[in-house]
Amino acid sequence: MNTVNINSSINNNIIENNNSNGLDLQKNFLSLLMAQIKNQDPTDPIKNTELTSQLAQINTATGIEKLNNTVGKFSNKINQSQNIQVSSLIGHHVMIPSSQIVHTKGIETEYGMELINDTTKVNIKITDDKGQIIYIKEMKNLKAGIYTFIWDGKNLDEEEMKTAKYNVAVVAQNKNKEIPVQVLSKALVNSIITSSIDPIIDLGAMGTITLSKIRKILK
Repeated sequence: MNTVNINSSINNNIIENNNSNGLDLQKNFLSLLMAQIKNQDPTDPIKNTELTSQLAQINTATGIEKLNNTVGKFSNKINQSQNIQVSSLIGHHVMIPSSQIVHTKGIETEYGMELINDTTKVNIKITDDKGQIIYIKEMKNLKAGIYTFIWDGKNLDEEEMKTAKYNVAVVAQNKNKEIPVQVLSKALVNSIITSSIDPIIDLGAMGTITLSKIRKILK
């Protein structure tokens, strides 16, 4: 009579290679279990602890598969929801990290900054492509956070500046210590590519940027 070594566990590699889901694993386990019981040595019958251990291995594999399926479905729903929310940004203005602003003559231009820490003094300068200072703004005692400002488009002599790109430089200090600061520029969302993990935002003349880099959504 053929015998089965009941002191060794089920070969899980065979099970994993020949079956693709938890139900098949359970059926395979029951078949092997029946073969073990049928061919076991009467003088050394299979022990309950061995059955429990083998069943636990099957249940673990089944549980992991169910968990993976659940997580996968949940992840897909999150991605779908995110894509819907991201698509709603089309046609809206956002603030993005950029030291360059696009100004249209006769129209006020919005820009901003993000302060990492509290400050005692902040100095903002707007210059043209030749490096000439055309606008200065000074502020005191600002808390850490995101701020937006309006430039009326006029230089220090109250003259209307032409339509062009201008540079913004910000120096922030807390007493005598310089504080990290990020200049922000206003941009219009034209379209969005949601196929990547971090959606790509098309900002027209301002180029493209990933969703995670948008610092503020304007009303």
